[in-house]
Amino acid sequence: MSHSFVAGGNIAPSRFVSLSTSSDRTVVQSGSGDTTVIGISQIGTHLTPLLSLDDGFAAVAGENVKVYEPEDHEGWLELGGTVASGDFLKPDANGKGVTASSDGDFYGAKAIQAGTVGQIVKVKPLLGFRGA
Repeated sequence: MSHSFVAGGNIAPSRFVSLSTSSDRTVVQSGSGDTTVIGISQIGTHLTPLLSLDDGFAAVAGENVKVYEPEDHEGWLELGGTVASGDFLKPDANGKGVTASSDGDFYGAKAIQAGTVGQIVKVKPLLGFRGA
């Protein structure tokens, strides 16, 4: 079951999100090296893709956004690189999932499916640090 938060800025669908340091129950799209990831944004956009009105965002600043967190069984994450099933994933500069391959890397999900750049794959939201 996803939880609802307020978007602290524009958030794309299926991206890692982090808690805002300036507002309660507010999330922002994660960036590379972010260790405050709490989950993954909803898979759909906030506007109906009708007549080119859709701006491509899951939420814009001030709107509610659903977030898949570690207690959820699965979520959907857009990839920023090639991953294998079972890889631990961390955010890239755009909040997309890339393999957490170095010791000490923070991860926000584990891949349930393999995929390549731009694909949206099923993941298990999971927070932790990669060990030696």
